[in-house]
Amino acid sequence: MKRVNSFIAKTMQCVLCAAWSLVYISSTFAAEKASMGVVVITHGAPIPQWNETVMRLIGTVESPYPVEPAFLDFDKERTLAKAAKRLEDKGVKEILIVHLSPSSYSSHHEEVRYLAGLRKDLGVYAETAEKPLQDKVKFAVAPCLDDHPLVVEIMKDYARELSHDPARESLMLVGHGPVEELENIMWVRQLEKIGQEVRKTLPFREVACMTLRADEDVRKTALRLSAQGPVIVVICGVGIKMLQFELQHLLMGVPSVAINQKGFINHPNAKKWIEATIQKGMQQPEVPPINRKWSIMDKETGKPPGTHRYGLL
Repeated sequence: MKRVNSFIAKTMQCVLCAAWSLVYISSTFAAEKASMGVVVITHGAPIPQWNETVMRLIGTVESPYPVEPAFLDFDKERTLAKAAKRLEDKGVKEILIVHLSPSSYSSHHEEVRYLAGLRKDLGVYAETAEKPLQDKVKFAVAPCLDDHPLVVEIMKDYARELSHDPARESLMLVGHGPVEELENIMWVRQLEKIGQEVRKTLPFREVACMTLRADEDVRKTALRLSAQGPVIVVICGVGIKMLQFELQHLLMGVPSVAINQKGFINHPNAKKWIEATIQKGMQQPEVPPINRKWSIMDKETGKPPGTHRYGLL
């Protein structure tokens, strides 16, 4: 009988220890969740409907942490500083900034890093930027959409919607592009990586990748490809209305060209990307540094498109 009572006592002790451990782990996890917050930021637009579309997307994000929206421009009530303050008021000690933007290689992304205190200055762009945040919280900035696998799937879906026979068609992936030429080099390289992945599933005759920084080259490329057959143009941007209008004007008169009507934000993967980025927490991957090497060469000059105007290579 004593052995039975001893066994029961030890069993109860183990159960109580296990229960206490679960309570401790749960409370610790809850504390960790409460100490971190998320700001999802994008550029914003002078068109209220666009900002509302972004707000609706952010409102659907499933996150264990509080999430606040912010805009770099065109919304004075939802700046990064005000979003960070709202999170601080909730007791947040660390803030992950998720930049909803097509490429990490742009002055906009560097502005976000500057505001978060992750770089000392912005050079000539500092004149138009807000002052760095003075909050006591720790900040981390995630890479942008770049060539993420979820972005590749978006591009596949949009190309597939316009394609009838990929083997007889060409695909153009066109992005907005940054201000600086070296950043443009990296942006185009990301588009090329996306194009290579798309071509594994959809065997287009040719895939051309470029930004509107070299608009003359965009038209020249479209004319060359259209001489061989239909051309599908997929715009690589979060919102694409302005880019769409610009491309329609730029490619006016080019035969057999179809331009997609949707941006990243119109695809379910935009939400999935935000959620996947949040799951990584404050330990975000580094953005590869800029270098000058090109992997795309202009068909006629043997040089990267656009570089003859800047003399960088």
